[in-house]
Amino acid sequence: MSAAPGRRGPWTRRILLAIAVVALAGGGAWALKHRGAPKTDAARPAEARVMELAPVDLGEVTQGPLQHTIPLSGTLRPYAKTLVKSKVAGELRELRVREGTTVRRGELIAEIDDTELRARVAEKRAGLEASRAQLSLARKNWTMNEQLLEQKFISRNAADTVASTVEVAQANVRVAEAQLELARKAAADARVFAPMGGIVAERFSQPGEKLPVDARIVSLVDLSRLELEADVPASDIGMVAVGASVAFRIEGMSEKGFVGRVERINPTADDRSRAVKVYVVLDNAGRELKGGMFAKGQLLAGTVDAAVLLPVAAVREEGGEAFVLVVADGLVSRRVVRLGARDIARGVVQVLEGLTPGARVLNANLGNVRPGDRVRVGPAKPAA
Repeated sequence: MSAAPGRRGPWTRRILLAIAVVALAGGGAWALKHRGAPKTDAARPAEARVMELAPVDLGEVTQGPLQHTIPLSGTLRPYAKTLVKSKVAGELRELRVREGTTVRRGELIAEIDDTELRARVAEKRAGLEASRAQLSLARKNWTMNEQLLEQKFISRNAADTVASTVEVAQANVRVAEAQLELARKAAADARVFAPMGGIVAERFSQPGEKLPVDARIVSLVDLSRLELEADVPASDIGMVAVGASVAFRIEGMSEKGFVGRVERINPTADDRSRAVKVYVVLDNAGRELKGGMFAKGQLLAGTVDAAVLLPVAAVREEGGEAFVLVVADGLVSRRVVRLGARDIARGVVQVLEGLTPGARVLNANLGNVRPGDRVRVGPAKPAA
C-alpha cells in the first residue's frame, strides 16, 4: 500500500538522512584536500623581477694613465692663396696656365694687349721732351734778363717775371716725368706674373676676352701647408695652447694619420655657439692632401698618470648632473659622479668623485633596467 501524498514513510526518511550524511562527508573531505593549496596568480603578490644581462652590457671602472683629448673637425684649406687680377684694361692676348699647373713666383702667366699702352708711353715721353725744351728756353731767357737787369736795361719786375717762367717750366717737367712713369708701369702691367709659387686652382678668363681693370684671371693656392679652422668649447679652451699637437684622420684616407699643430687661437668666442676658433696648420710638403678635404682630429690637451677611468658609454645625464648605474651583488643602484678629462680615442672619461676602481657599471642605456632591479649576468655568447 503506497504512502499518501505529503506524508513520508519511515523508509523514505532514512534514505534522505543517508544522502545528507554522504554529502557532508564529501564536502569535508574536499575542504581537507584543498586546505593550504597555493593561491591563483591573480591573488599571489608580485615577486621582485630578475633581469638577465649579457657580459658586454657591463663595464668596469679601472685606473691608469689618461690623455685628455679634445675632438676637432673641419675642412682643410690652403694656408696661402691669392687671386691674380688684371691691373690694366685690355684684351687678354695669352694665358699660359690651366687648372693644376704649378707655377713659380715671378713666372709669366698671362699677357694683355699693350698696343694702346705703348702708344701712351710714347705720348708721355714726347710730352716730357717738350717740357724739358720749354725749361731750357726759360732758363736762357732768365740768364739774359739777369744780365740786362745788371746793366739796368730792364726793371726788377720784368726780371722776376722771367724767373717765374723757369719755375713753371720745372714743374711741368716733373709732371711729365710722373706721367711717363705711370704710362711705363701700365705697359709693364700688361704682362701678368705669379705673385707667389703655387698651383693654379681656377681660371676665370679666357684668351680674347676684353678685361676691365681688376678683373679676375686665375686663382693660385699653395698646398705646401694646409690650415684647419675648428671650434673648441669654451670650457676646454683653457687647456689649449699654441703649439699643441693634433692627430688627424682624413675622410677617404682613414688608413693614414697626419699630425698638425695649433698656430693661432681666436681671442673671442662666437656669439651664438660660445665656442672659440683655433687654427691648426699641417705640413704638406708632398702635396698629398688637397684643399677642401674633411679632417677629424684629436687635440692633446694634457696627461693624467693615475686616473680613475670610466667608459663614456656608461655615463648618463639628468637634471644637469651625471650618474651611472652600478651593479653590485646583483642589485642595480644609481650613483652620481663628477667627471673630469676625456680620452675620446679610447672612449673613457676620468672620474673625480663617486666611483672607485673595480666597480661594475652598465655600459649602455638599457631602458628596461632601473635602479632597484635585480640582475644576473648570463654566459657570453659564442662568436659567430
